[in-house]
Amino acid sequence: SFRQNAGPLFFELADLLLRRASTTHSAGPKQAYLLEARATVEQLKTAELQDYFQDECVADLQARTTGFDRLSAHTVAVYPILLKNRTELLLSLPQGMQQVIVPIGRRKLTQEIRAFRSLLEKRTTREYLPHAQQLYRWLVQPIEGELEALAVDTLVYVPDGPLRTIPMGALHDGERFLVENYALATTPGLTLTDPQPIERDNVRVLVGGLTESVQGFPALDYVSLELRSIQRLYASTQLKNEQFLLPNVEKELTEAPYSIVHIASHGQFSSRADQSFLLTFDDKLTMDRLEQFMRLGRYGADPVELLTLSACQTAAGDDRAALGLAGVAVKAGARSALATLWLVNDQAAALLVSDFYQQLQQPDISKAEALQRAQVRLLSDQRYEHPGYWAAFLMIGNWL
Repeated sequence: SFRQNAGPLFFELADLLLRRASTTHSAGPKQAYLLEARATVEQLKTAELQDYFQDECVADLQARTTGFDRLSAHTVAVYPILLKNRTELLLSLPQGMQQVIVPIGRRKLTQEIRAFRSLLEKRTTREYLPHAQQLYRWLVQPIEGELEALAVDTLVYVPDGPLRTIPMGALHDGERFLVENYALATTPGLTLTDPQPIERDNVRVLVGGLTESVQGFPALDYVSLELRSIQRLYASTQLKNEQFLLPNVEKELTEAPYSIVHIASHGQFSSRADQSFLLTFDDKLTMDRLEQFMRLGRYGADPVELLTLSACQTAAGDDRAALGLAGVAVKAGARSALATLWLVNDQAAALLVSDFYQQLQQPDISKAEALQRAQVRLLSDQRYEHPGYWAAFLMIGNWL
């Protein structure tokens, strides 16, 4: 794969720059090394997504991205960089870059991540918890002091490799999940993020979904509830079951300016982009077709603000499938995506999604905060406290 062939070159350079930064005591040169290390990681992310999608969607987005050093005072971007003999946490802070070195190598960290991920969907057991706590000790505890000193409320993760396969919000400090302390977002790279607050006036939503079993996929009984809750909140067009046909999706996306596109239907992300799809009543909506349909409204003044995929899944432990999910907003030309890492119980999904949209109507709340509130509310219900119910939802891309 691209990562096996080209990845080591990027990591060797990042490793060298980070080692130089750690032995440099003068602030100016240290910052220069850290900025160069971050740029190297960003280049890898961009190249990897281009290789996955095999098209120009990445370059198109970069051409309209405003620059990513403008994080707000209470937002920190975290780049976990997995190296052979250590893990480096590279922090993009309002006042500059900072590095934190954790003496855990890539292999050991990856084993822990895989064990954690394999237990997240087993909703009848709490076996995930020791792994959630160990990962917290390695990946969050070393930067806690910094986050508290800055009164950080939002963490934007730029995960790499196996870290793309897990939701950071499900890490646990022994008392609370990370999502209970911070709003969280994930992005394939800050240079691939268009950070603009969501436009709340004249929101129009295209809602598509399947409640019936089609093409061998099981019925999603609670999707009706999910779609109704959105219709109560926003002006929307609904395509449900036999209306949710590929030509109808194309017609709506190419002819009407929607700010939110919500798809409550089975979606599968594979290690190959050409095998990833969203299920319609009659067909499969591939990533290329989705891009094609959304492209017309895409680089005008109003790209789609949010693409929600509430019933999609990636193969457990498949880094490249998770890369495809993380890149879906970039591919579709949406500023952000709300999507699931695994297929969530559809009753829990309906509750979380309707709460998310309700929170999003508050005037001063970001998409990441709206998701945080919806997740915390769901996990505080005893029936749904297991992360299998709420943690799969990721805010991808523009978190504002």
